Amino acid sequence: MKNALIITTLLFLFPLMSMGQQKVSYLDSADLCRQREDWKGVEKWLKKGAQAGKKECMNELGDYYSAREEYKKAAKWYAQAADARGDFGLAVLYLDGSLDKKGQADSLRGLPLLRRSERTGYRDAVYTVARMFDAGVFCPQNYDSAVYMLRRLPADGQALFMLAQYYEAGTGVELDSLKAMDHFRRAGEAGFSDGYSYLGDYYKDGLAGLRPDSLQAFQTYMLAAGIPEGNANGLSDVAYCYLRGIGTRVDTAKAIYYLRDALDAGSARAAAELADMYNYGRGGIEANGDTALMLYRLASQGDDPRGDYMMGAYLYNQGAYDNAIGYLQSAMMHGSTDAAALYGQALLTGNGVEQDATAGLGLLEQVAPVDASGQAYLWLGIAYYTGTGSPSDPEMALRLLDSAAQLGNTRAMIILGQLYNGSEGIERDTVKVLQWYERAVEAGSVDAMVQLAGSYLSGESVPKDPQRAAELYQRAADLGSTEAMCRLGTCYENGDGVVLNSRRAFNLYQQAADQGSPFGMRLVAYCYAQGIYVAEDMKQAVDWFTRAAEAGDAHSAYVLGQLYASGEGGVKKNKKEAKRWLTLAAEAGIEEAAEQLKQL
Repeated sequence: MKNALIITTLLFLFPLMSMGQQKVSYLDSADLCRQREDWKGVEKWLKKGAQAGKKECMNELGDYYSAREEYKKAAKWYAQAADARGDFGLAVLYLDGSLDKKGQADSLRGLPLLRRSERTGYRDAVYTVARMFDAGVFCPQNYDSAVYMLRRLPADGQALFMLAQYYEAGTGVELDSLKAMDHFRRAGEAGFSDGYSYLGDYYKDGLAGLRPDSLQAFQTYMLAAGIPEGNANGLSDVAYCYLRGIGTRVDTAKAIYYLRDALDAGSARAAAELADMYNYGRGGIEANGDTALMLYRLASQGDDPRGDYMMGAYLYNQGAYDNAIGYLQSAMMHGSTDAAALYGQALLTGNGVEQDATAGLGLLEQVAPVDASGQAYLWLGIAYYTGTGSPSDPEMALRLLDSAAQLGNTRAMIILGQLYNGSEGIERDTVKVLQWYERAVEAGSVDAMVQLAGSYLSGESVPKDPQRAAELYQRAADLGSTEAMCRLGTCYENGDGVVLNSRRAFNLYQQAADQGSPFGMRLVAYCYAQGIYVAEDMKQAVDWFTRAAEAGDAHSAYVLGQLYASGEGGVKKNKKEAKRWLTLAAEAGIEEAAEQLKQL
């Protein structure tokens, strides 16, 4: 079931003003002004109605000034109305502290007004008192009294929904799943969308002793989505059904349509689902990291654990550890095992938190059996191999990494391949090296494809097979790897495993460069410098070397430093520029650049 909608702060802080009274011409005129956003006109007509003794206008004025945070004016008009609605409006202002300079609640004045309104049967007051008894705010917690209040609203969707939750949990009433279902249904029939949404879960999951009924679940979710107001959960549920074929055929286009409507209705769950689509390029949506990040942020703001985790993971991977930790802790509070695994890693490394390897190991060991991603086992394996938080134990590390790999964790598969390639404490086994890399490749790991292709090309760890290398590079390139595009390009340039084709090589370099790859930019530069497929053009070559160096390519920076130091390649000799680029290359670890700097 979804998390119960337990409101920890009272509803009366956000009152639902009943609008059942018949409107007079003053209200009609005020509404016309409101539609034109003529706020002075709204105020004028409501005041005219109030001066004519119309209590509806007095209460509307109270609402008007309250929305503008002019609370003293609002209190004046609620007090002048002096009816059940006015008492309720004034009670809200006292109880939420709006009439106190320090924002402190005045329960001595607010509670009598609230109870007086409640005794008349005013809907908002009755429901608010029920929430008070439920939360134990301004009064002792008393579920029996809450139930009594809710039963005074037999046709109210929110009251029926809250009673359904009581029957579901056995709170204030005897636990009765069938009555819970009945009240959820009645809440939906009364126009409260979540009633149908929660009822759909009973059918989908086979709760209350029912057999799962996907078709009935889908139809019930459709009823929830069809209610115009407050239907964010229903829209998300319908989208979920279309995505996974629950009670209907899989239809990604319809799923996206409902997800976008759910997002507009304020669904954090829909934001997280759409974010995944943009992040991974699923459902026919082109991958877009910026849009994904924006949607994850919206999901996080709506307390969705997926949004919290992805925001935390993004910031963590960017090195913004201090900012990431809060998101991860929030996701952990909502039960995210992914967040717990990453937080365990943070404890091991001291990223964003005080390093505590023992606590990190303890958290990872606790979450590993329920972490479907295998990340917890992965980090446990790394910790046991490196001796972080415990003595180094290569055999235990292999077992833990194997557990992660069995869960489909491709990074664990790659690390296993690396460890069996002659790592300290582990006997070299080239058969297992190949097996683990091939498993990672079949699981779709682009990193494994690129690394294994390099091994096939060089003949290290595996038999030399340039054709297999080119196939793997092609597969990774098709999945968007710019490094694979560059490596495949060199295969075509040199005729390794493919027919030599300089045009194909240049196009692959250009494709990677256009996608922001510094390596691709450097290779395009070399093509212009050496006349590979294109005419030799040092001006173009220098331009591409500069782009690559500015994008962080140290080798291009070294080349530029040499060119400016010698004045070759069509550039003017410039000691300052030479020093600038050689310094960047040296700082990146190119020893030749450091030596050349000494000679300038």
